[in-house]
Amino acid sequence: MQGTDPLAVIAEDAPRFSDKAAIDLVRTRYGLDVAVATLVSERDQNFRLTTTDGARYVLKIGNAAEAPEVTEFQIEALMHIAAAVKQQRLPINTPQILRTLDGSTHVMLESPGGKHVARIVSFLPGIPLAERIASPALARNMGVYLAHLGRALEGFSHPGSQQSLLWDVQRAPRLRGLLEYVRDDEAAGAVLAALDDFVRYAEPLLPSLRSQVIHSDFNADNVLIDAEDTDVVAGVIDFGDMLTAPLIVDVAIGASYLRSPDENSLRLVSEFVAGYHGITPLTGEEIGILFELIQARVCASVVILDWRASMRGDDDPYLKKLVEGEASARRFLCKLREIPREKAGQVLRQACA
Repeated sequence: MQGTDPLAVIAEDAPRFSDKAAIDLVRTRYGLDVAVATLVSERDQNFRLTTTDGARYVLKIGNAAEAPEVTEFQIEALMHIAAAVKQQRLPINTPQILRTLDGSTHVMLESPGGKHVARIVSFLPGIPLAERIASPALARNMGVYLAHLGRALEGFSHPGSQQSLLWDVQRAPRLRGLLEYVRDDEAAGAVLAALDDFVRYAEPLLPSLRSQVIHSDFNADNVLIDAEDTDVVAGVIDFGDMLTAPLIVDVAIGASYLRSPDENSLRLVSEFVAGYHGITPLTGEEIGILFELIQARVCASVVILDWRASMRGDDDPYLKKLVEGEASARRFLCKLREIPREKAGQVLRQACA
């Protein structure tokens, strides 16, 4: 799977099954009569399903360019999490796999574009963080939540966890090959400088750090907050970017989306890191490269947005969603580049003190 071209997976058109095909599949294989609504996705095709008695699910049809082992990995990971949550009584909520009438966890589909793995998961209620501004209390609670999710994934392994993703922070230097697509010179310069720092400070240490399967996409669209108490995390969704990586990478990804609207760029990041550290203590080496890892993830947000815009039309639903959600990435990266590395390290160490 390491040989899979990550550009090809993202560039491949998402499946285009009709609403009727989705309804027929769910009725035939799962015995459910449903109404469907389309959900936006980067590379898969997703439908929200509502049964006649009001129960809700999500039908996910995988991209033909994605290896079947990757989807199997995601399915087994969700089942592992469910077992760990029950056994350890972890306070987290994740989608549950719905089995077919014959007990299978997934269904194989064919289209002119190739073969697709389809599965149904439970629909989690909650408000996407992208629709709110995170408070310091919520940022801290998000750190706690991600640490518990990491605990749930501890010890899980699968061949599909070695998938090759353009978003993979471990391989951030590959983004240099797409720098020509970044339309803003200041942003391009910030990306290049951040990637240089990643190579200098973070990359040499990554192989020596503790590693496991991580969620790898704890972003504002995937974090659900409680409708009644917006400082409380209600659940986390979208496990499509999971992979094996150093544990600190998961922290960096979550932190990279806590882009404080005020001048203190690390205010929410510090709260998030403190929350995580309170459950799963970070080592000195992990904290020492966290600033570079955060910037590397923001670089991916900047570069992939412009690259995708260059190859997709204005009617691409995912691109529209990405533009709305990642509009702050450039500003945040430039603000982070203004912070001396020593000062950022001091702030993050203090958060974990």
